[in-house]
Amino acid sequence: MGLFKRNKNNNKPLLRQILDLVPRWILESCVKKHQSDRGCSKYKTYDQFVALTFGQLNKCYTLSDIFTGIGVCEGFITDLGLNQSPARSTMSDGNKKRTWKVYEALYVKLLSHYDKVLKNDNHRTIIQEIKDHSIKLIDSTTISLCLSMFDWAKFRTAKEGIKIHTCFDDALQISDLINITEVKTHDSKGLGQNIFPKNTIFVEDRAYFDFVLMLNRIFAQNIFVTRIKTNTDYIIVNELELPLDKD
Repeated sequence: MGLFKRNKNNNKPLLRQILDLVPRWILESCVKKHQSDRGCSKYKTYDQFVALTFGQLNKCYTLSDIFTGIGVCEGFITDLGLNQSPARSTMSDGNKKRTWKVYEALYVKLLSHYDKVLKNDNHRTIIQEIKDHSIKLIDSTTISLCLSMFDWAKFRTAKEGIKIHTCFDDALQISDLINITEVKTHDSKGLGQNIFPKNTIFVEDRAYFDFVLMLNRIFAQNIFVTRIKTNTDYIIVNELELPLDKD
């Protein structure tokens, strides 16, 4: 795979080197599964993937920025594996019509493909008691949006917004689950029931304090670490003394 050991002198543009980290056969398998190239003779899924990646990495604000940037010279277009710089109207139509599921599938397949590489390159220190456990860090963030453009994303009287719910895998050092909802969705409902395989440890804040969710996790033999709410009625069943000879 060579994710972190690549030849610097390969005469390829940096963007092409980044795109090469996505094996073409993985992208093609996602395209085939979701039929995302059906009816698209000029603007294939790969073309859209290149355009979106270019736009993200170069902080493009408009489709015109992407069109101009990719079309800076013929050699750059060729290096990216494109026949031409995609027109603004073509990109707009592709963004509207092509299903987002093809990129969701691509992300999941890439996580699986680079799983061992990411874990082996991670130099974190894990205490002995949980070395065989999977650790997930869960939180959400709210992004405000323009009221006139995103009237569906109800937030406040004069604001619109969305909420991004994220599950961060500590071993991979990357998010393995992301869900975007309306901002009014409560944190505890943002990732469904958040049930993972046995011996998964969750670390999350007080917003995820939900008794039904906790019970389902107990049945699934998940472990969760959170802050208790101040108005919670509870009984102490047992107290364990911390060992003096261990950290």
